[in-house]
Parts: sequence; C-alpha cells; structure tokens
Amino acid sequence: MVAQITFAIPFHAGVDYLSKAVASLCAQREVEWQGFVCDNASTEPGAEALVRSFDEPRISYVRNPRNLGMAGNFNRCIDHAETELVTLLHADDELLPDYGRTMVDASRRYPEAAAFFCRAEIIGPDSQQRFSLADKVKDFIMPSTETEFELSGEPGLRALLKGNFIMAPTLCFRKRRLGQRRFSADYKFVLDQELTTDLLLSGEVLVGLPARCYRYRRHESNATEELTRTQQRFREESDFFDRIHTLAIKRGWKESAQLAAGKRIIKLNVGYRALKSFAQLQLADAWRGMKLLRSL
Repeated sequence: MVAQITFAIPFHAGVDYLSKAVASLCAQREVEWQGFVCDNASTEPGAEALVRSFDEPRISYVRNPRNLGMAGNFNRCIDHAETELVTLLHADDELLPDYGRTMVDASRRYPEAAAFFCRAEIIGPDSQQRFSLADKVKDFIMPSTETEFELSGEPGLRALLKGNFIMAPTLCFRKRRLGQRRFSADYKFVLDQELTTDLLLSGEVLVGLPARCYRYRRHESNATEELTRTQQRFREESDFFDRIHTLAIKRGWKESAQLAAGKRIIKLNVGYRALKSFAQLQLADAWRGMKLLRSL
C-alpha cells in the first residue's frame, strides 16, 4: 500500500522517550504511514539500534553529518518526507492511535488547506496525564473545542495573536501548499508560530480539529521549559510581535497591529510566572520576571 502520511521524528537526545514515540507510531491504526528518525548528529548512542529493534520496515533511520540546529533538522525532516502529508513527531512526545487517520481524513475534507492541527493530552515524564494551566488556557482561547474551524487572513492572524493555541507538534503539513516555506533558523521558540503566521500572510488556510490525537510531554529537560527558564522565549515572542506589528500596519490590518503592539498574552504569561516564583520564594526569578515585564 502507498503511504498516505509521513511521521518524521527529529532527534537529538533522550533515547528512552524516543522509544515511546516510536512505539506510539507503530500503534497507528486505519492509515497507511511511513516514518523515520532524523538524528541531528547526536552524541547519545542508541538511537539507530532502537529504531532497528522495532523490526518495522515502515520506519527508517537517517543521520545528519553535522548538527543542523533545531530549525535545520525540522526542515530536513520536511524535505526528506516523500508523502504529501508530513508530521514532525517530537522525539519526547507520543501519538494517540487515531492521529494519522484523523489527519488524512481532514486532508480529504479540506483539499487546499496547508496544515492541520489538533488538541493534545498533556503528559509528564511517566507518560501519565497531568494538569497544565498553560494548556488549559490554549483550550479557552481556541476558536472552538467542539467543531472544526479554519484560520485564514486577518481573522486567523488576530486569533493567533490573542494566544498561540496551536500545539506545534500536532501540526500536519501539506507539502504542496507549504511550498518552499520552512522553519526559520532565527528562532528557537517561536519558529512554529512564525511559520504558521507566514502561511496565513501568504493566503493559506490552517484547519483546527477538536479531537485530542496527540500526547505532549512536559518535563524539565523539555526545550520549552528551558527556554522559559532563561526567558529567551519571551524575548523571542516580543521581537516576533514587533515584526508582525510592522507587517500588519503595512497591510492596513489595524486590529492585528493593535494586538501585536499590546503583547497582552506575553505580559500575562510573564506576570503569572513572576507571581508564581514569588509565591514559591524564588525571589531572584520573580525579580527577573518583573524586570522583563516592565521592559515589555
């Protein structure tokens, strides 16, 4: 059977989590798929042996001759995929069994959409579900958690500027509509939001699906957690909003320009984390957060 969707797994470290990601891929049902692990010249041994241990002919292993950076490896994954649909399954996450079928079915209903995304379960290091306030907020600001919806043009941009409710690794891209657009090496945190925004600015359509088909793992070595601790994510978000503000003004998208200039969602997040640090008597972190908040 011809594969309908490719699952590309960008890998740099964490073989134990990678094992769970690959196992969840093998559990996909009612869909023809192929997959590969794209090793970004990691120094941690065992990834290739792990892939081979599954004895699954639909999964292969490729290794970059040098570290391409996060964006570079993501882009290599897209370029290496042979099918029209491609999902970047993060190496520390897991798929739910219906993810592939859900995305393929959506691609048939929306034949011209550039990408699709779904909701996610939040899990911890032990793969058990856990509560996450940040992800509850995503559900709150998402246009709908009950029905499918389309994001396009200024209304789509406005929705994402109110809060980036797209769980990045749930995105399934259609390569024909993606064209030459790729993740930007200028970013480490907002590279997914930059790409989805670029698609909207280019006239493409994104489709949100209410189903939870993905399991997103939050843990201390998660890249998002590290970028949050160092505040790099907030500085990136602020710079990104400044750029979108300029673009929105040029297009005459006044509401989008106002949202970008206000940076409300960034300020709320920084303020919340500063108060949380204060409550936990992490005074140095609280002070850094308040200092950043004033600079925004």
